[in-house]
Amino acid sequence: MIFADLVQMSLSALLKHKLRSLLTLLGIVIGILSVSAIASVIQGIDKYMADLLGSIGSQGFVVSRMGLQTSEEGYLEALKRRKIPASAAEVIKRECPSVSHASPSVYAGSDVKSGRKSASDVMIEGTTEDSQYTSEFGLEDGRYFSPYEVQHGRAVCVIGADVAAEIFTTPDVLDKILYIKGHRFRVIGVHEKMGTVLGMSQDSFVRIPYAAFEKIYGSGFSASISVRARSPEEVPQAMEEVRAVMRRIRKLRPGDKDDFGLLTSEALMELWRNLSTTAFLASIGVASIALLVGGIGIMNIMFVSVKERTGEIGLRKAIGAKRRDILLQFLTESSILCLFGGALGVGIGLAAAAALSHATKIPMATEWWAITAALAVSVAVGVFFGVYPALKAASMAPVNALRYGK
Repeated sequence: MIFADLVQMSLSALLKHKLRSLLTLLGIVIGILSVSAIASVIQGIDKYMADLLGSIGSQGFVVSRMGLQTSEEGYLEALKRRKIPASAAEVIKRECPSVSHASPSVYAGSDVKSGRKSASDVMIEGTTEDSQYTSEFGLEDGRYFSPYEVQHGRAVCVIGADVAAEIFTTPDVLDKILYIKGHRFRVIGVHEKMGTVLGMSQDSFVRIPYAAFEKIYGSGFSASISVRARSPEEVPQAMEEVRAVMRRIRKLRPGDKDDFGLLTSEALMELWRNLSTTAFLASIGVASIALLVGGIGIMNIMFVSVKERTGEIGLRKAIGAKRRDILLQFLTESSILCLFGGALGVGIGLAAAAALSHATKIPMATEWWAITAALAVSVAVGVFFGVYPALKAASMAPVNALRYGK
């Protein structure tokens, strides 16, 4: 029997009981739906996080007070650490031969105004001229702070794309004036658009010289320090040099644990991958239960089908059908049934992921291998749970099958 005949016969048998077939598929659909939806979201965020963390660059890392904490206990302990002074950036740049640039950053939230227009919840960042070298993103227009402007706390600023669009009516915003908590600043640059992180804009910020930030908000902030090594190959050496300088600044004795953290894009991406892997494995667990339930439903429905078609099986065997033909027929039916359920689950899962992405701005991505794997799993479930009913059908004696029900 050729494959086309098997498919045609299987479809004909399944279509005779449309509602029963659809109800049988629910477990398969739910299992594949959950995996495909979660996989699409995780893959999308993976790509986005890789692009976002890539802004640190292959030559960069960040010195922070909190470091990278993966437990509540570690987080609470890190909260007790002393603040990192912004002056540590100059010490790092002066005393670390492998470091080319180091810039401190402190942050506060504020409304920003220009004329009658305003933008709320804007992130105000105090930093130095070196911050233009510690990120892979640059300026769209204008210039950055000069060392003189940073040293004397001049009232100049670089603004994010969202701020530029929200409070100014013309695209030419250079030399325009904006106000931060009543303080007047002149726009000297517009930053390149950076996009969003999980629906939160990264372009709603105003960057001002660190000394100007202190005039407005005071000096009680802990700084994070962005560091750029002279080359990618010198990053490990630069990190060791920075660690030694920071331990001296923090007055740590030999044997004391670091009370600061050094964060690289690779370390942050690895942390995200661990979290996303855990979420994906959890979805696999849920999907496995749904597929098991669906598989048992497939087995039951195939047993019912075998029983209903006992006479047909006997007739086919009587006119020459081999055991293998009967076996393949029922395996094809269960496989097609599960393949349809898998395709339905993938379609609904992708639609659900797209709807979630649209509603929450969480990015999504779909890899063809993931769709192929989902469909392959569906067929495998059909074959696995259809084997026993198919074997039972194939092993029937033609005489007994023909006499069934008479």
